[in-house]
Amino acid sequence: MSRIFKVLLSFCLVFCLLPSQAFAANTTYELDELGMSIELPSNHVVFTRDIKANDPNLSAYGLTKDGMSSLMLERSIYLNAWDEDVNYEIIVTMVDSPFEDYNQFSDTTLNGFVSALETEYASMGITFIRSDLYQHSQAKFAKIYISQPNNGDTAYGLQYHTVYNGKAINITLQSYSGEIDSSREAIIQEIVDTIRFDTEPQFSAPPVQTKAFTYTDKDSGMTFTVPANWVESSMNENREYIDAKFTSNLEEGLCIIFSSQDVYELEDFKAELSATEQLLLTRDVIGNDIFTKADIAEMYGCKEKDVLMVTYGDKEYYTAEVIKTDTSYGIPISVPMVYLLRCENGYMYMFQFNGTKDSPYFDDFINLISSAKYPVIADEMLVQRRTIGIVFILVLIVLAIICVFAVQKRRSRKGSIEGSVHITDSAHNEEDNQNETFLSGNIQEAIHRATDSAGDSSVIFCHKCGAKVNYGSQFCHKCGAKLFTEEGR
Repeated sequence: MSRIFKVLLSFCLVFCLLPSQAFAANTTYELDELGMSIELPSNHVVFTRDIKANDPNLSAYGLTKDGMSSLMLERSIYLNAWDEDVNYEIIVTMVDSPFEDYNQFSDTTLNGFVSALETEYASMGITFIRSDLYQHSQAKFAKIYISQPNNGDTAYGLQYHTVYNGKAINITLQSYSGEIDSSREAIIQEIVDTIRFDTEPQFSAPPVQTKAFTYTDKDSGMTFTVPANWVESSMNENREYIDAKFTSNLEEGLCIIFSSQDVYELEDFKAELSATEQLLLTRDVIGNDIFTKADIAEMYGCKEKDVLMVTYGDKEYYTAEVIKTDTSYGIPISVPMVYLLRCENGYMYMFQFNGTKDSPYFDDFINLISSAKYPVIADEMLVQRRTIGIVFILVLIVLAIICVFAVQKRRSRKGSIEGSVHITDSAHNEEDNQNETFLSGNIQEAIHRATDSAGDSSVIFCHKCGAKVNYGSQFCHKCGAKLFTEEGR
């Protein structure tokens, strides 16, 4: 855990349980170490660090000056008070802070710091209920509602904590008679409002005012208007799926993130389609309906019931609110996020606002979304694409017909080949017969038989290789064998 976080935690976790009875005292207390004064109702028992040894409240509650002083030093307490019925207790603590003034922090950043306490409280058996911010006349306070076990019962607490002039100051009301109701809230707020610091608050330099401008997505051509006092900022590292980050000049830590993805060109998307489907698929058919709410919930890590459909600028978007973990000033913090997603003409567009819908800057986010102008796919492009697809289908049909005829022809040829095999076998048998006839001296009969089988009296066959030769030739043109003809005989 970072040193900054340890300091932040130390001045928020103060639990001091003391018995008491009513005692009239001055209503104004100067806490010089804190550089402030504070007022309490007169019907409260009050101890500060300048405890007098003869203070009657010490003996009334069996306390000693040394014991009380040691407790205050140990727990960084500078004022401890309680009401006459011991229903609640008021505790003022202070430690040095690495920060100078909470006035220099935006609400977004301060809320992030406070959210980091929830995990630490839980590890100590303390329940972090909720938190708010409160603007005092001089200081900015975080209001933290908590509860903790207390001798078999539950003690509820409301802490006002701030950093002022380098000091982390905490004013806590702990209730021992039930939850913090409106009357208890009024008591602690009235006490906090009486605080007066000796020095003036320190603020950051006034933000630079900027005008609205148009952002154009270089891939899709989609445009939207970035509101005034928002600027495009560079990112700390290369982000594959983030195209632009816009930060607020007025609210430190607040940003809007935009990204687009060409779904139409994704290899994983195309891999699920056949070649024909890829050719016939046009951008205009790839829209929001390629997703389900379950898909969006899986994408953003939330429940399907938390995914809604909203309309801005006559366009429908999926939306979800989630809590993400981030780091600020080395402290892990919880950051609320609002996501909007739309798919149109083959592009998926994502917008992210790192805040809640209750933020005073959420309207800027909605105005940005509402100004979006999505590119229109040219009609001639779609017609051309579909025409190519239709031609392709026709070609496939023709090829299919050709294939059918080719298969039929091949089957026919197969039957012919089988017949040819039979004929060839017969021819071989006949050639053997011819040779046998030749050997027996019946040459002329073999010649006539060959010419008759050819169906042409002007053609004879070679007695050696069986090649067809012209009638009257003396030698075979293929093997060179001397032929037996009428003249040769």
